[in-house]
Amino acid sequence: MRTVREILVEAYDPDPRAMVVVAMGSSFLLLSLLSYPDGSSPYYLFALTAAVLSLVVSVAMLAGEALR
Repeated sequence: MRTVREILVEAYDPDPRAMVVVAMGSSFLLLSLLSYPDGSSPYYLFALTAAVLSLVVSVAMLAGEALR
């Protein structure tokens, strides 16, 4: 009988090259957002949050792949 972890690993196998592309794109977006800050706009705050989250998740997934 397979465990839940084995099923998830089998179903969700991220491509490290895709995570590099996501990390590069989100870091570029983050750099462009921080070069012209507009903290009063909710759209700016949403984009900033999305860029930071995608960068953190992609770096964490790349680190997990490196440890594997």
